[in-house]
Amino acid sequence: MSEEIDRWVKYMNENPDKWKKQHTEFINAQFDKSQRFIHRLLKEPKGREKIIKAYHIKNVKGYKGLLG
Repeated sequence: MSEEIDRWVKYMNENPDKWKKQHTEFINAQFDKSQRFIHRLLKEPKGREKIIKAYHIKNVKGYKGLLG
């Protein structure tokens, strides 16, 4: 893992104008992928219950936007 971090630090230092955009796109893609997965899972039988269990959701009422 240390090698990847070292490579990333080197890249950041060598490309101060490029890395932020690439990093932002990567993070946004991770959030997008997570949201697509959740919406796909909600369409499955007992999908809502699977999400509650997978994310250890205790306050179901607090996640109305997520759980529909």
